[in-house]
Amino acid sequence: MHAFFARRSCFKPVALLVASLGSPAFAITYGIYDSRALAMGGAATAIGTHAQAAFYNPALLAFHEEEEEAGRDGRVYLPNIVVQVSDGAESAIDAVEDELDTQLSSAIDNFNDAPVQTSAALIRDVATDLRDVLDDIAGKDLSVDSFIGFNISEPSNREGGGFYFGARALAGGVANVSDADRALLGDYIESMGQIAAGADPVAVAAAYPHLVNSRGQLRDLTRTLTSNADVSALIVSEWGMAMAKQFEVRGHAIAIGVTPKLMRVDAFRDTADFNDSLDSVEEAGDEFKDTRETHLAFNADLGIAATFAEHYRVSLTLKDAFKKRFSTKQEADPETGEPEPDLKVTLSSRARMGLGYVGDKFSVGLDYDLEESTPMATEAGTQELSLGAEYVLFDSLALRAGYRNDQTGMHENMSSAGVGYRWKRFVVDVAYASGGDYRAGGLQLGWTF
Repeated sequence: MHAFFARRSCFKPVALLVASLGSPAFAITYGIYDSRALAMGGAATAIGTHAQAAFYNPALLAFHEEEEEAGRDGRVYLPNIVVQVSDGAESAIDAVEDELDTQLSSAIDNFNDAPVQTSAALIRDVATDLRDVLDDIAGKDLSVDSFIGFNISEPSNREGGGFYFGARALAGGVANVSDADRALLGDYIESMGQIAAGADPVAVAAAYPHLVNSRGQLRDLTRTLTSNADVSALIVSEWGMAMAKQFEVRGHAIAIGVTPKLMRVDAFRDTADFNDSLDSVEEAGDEFKDTRETHLAFNADLGIAATFAEHYRVSLTLKDAFKKRFSTKQEADPETGEPEPDLKVTLSSRARMGLGYVGDKFSVGLDYDLEESTPMATEAGTQELSLGAEYVLFDSLALRAGYRNDQTGMHENMSSAGVGYRWKRFVVDVAYASGGDYRAGGLQLGWTF
């Protein structure tokens, strides 16, 4: 019996994708940094609390009518965690955890050593799983948007301050899976399926001459794969100090605030070609990490908010007021030896308007991005409309719900819900959101002082 499949170089399409995601995206949105905002669809620039002000609108720190010692409305949150991930990214991550590519390589080795029906069936099954994964992620956003950090807020009489440190990790791209690559995997599946069903390996080899060399072994066609993904990532570490002051203008409370911040930005961008010969997921990750360039930058968030008739509020904010472009390091072209031009990743300003009603028990708010966000690289932009509401029971239990709509139509709408609970000085908030291809969760623990 001929050895139908020979040992080949590693087949790493999924490994390349997920290795790049391992440095945890769609275009950079305004951002969701805590569980309350996640539960309320991201609506926080007008109806956010003092504890949220540093992230969404620093002016909100000034809407407080007591001295800090009397109000005891200060907050410390640690940890503060939010993770948003697309189904495409989850599929790719699951595939790598299952090591489908390694399983396929091992199965081929086993078949070459013992070309029997059971070893052929194993190749067929693993190749089918791998093709299904590629079908799952083809043309979809492979996105992760996460934040972890802590924050301290201390409102006073018509003024306030806050401090936070955190890291937001964003990564994403689109997997461009070609029909030719699908067809190639299909040939592997069909040929091995026939052998698993009892067909003569010689006859099967004759039916697939493009796969078999003169010795009856599989040609290594993985180098002909044309699928790829342009993957970009930012890890933005921020140290921010928020401050705000309230003024009275014709009987209306108007507050202005600013959050100057120091940013460390690690930028990554690479074109992940599926035909690269890589020996492990770790090697693929190292290749992506080699594109990293670290930048230090200063930036600031600006905000203004006004209250009318005691409970109605309008706000205008600007996130990352100064547009930044960060370069990434590129390796030399393997064919020519010439250095590749540095690729750029963009961090753009995002302006948002908010409207809301803030009551003692019930609050509802609407946030709207004034323009479409600029993509980091080649992924789709976003322009969000966020609606959120909160109802407080027994002064200790907050019930929240929200809805997030992408005005560009490129991303699915998301529904969300969550709860917040306060027991003495301890506070906890949890949230969950889902819609289309995306899932998100949030958790934060805090302490009042």
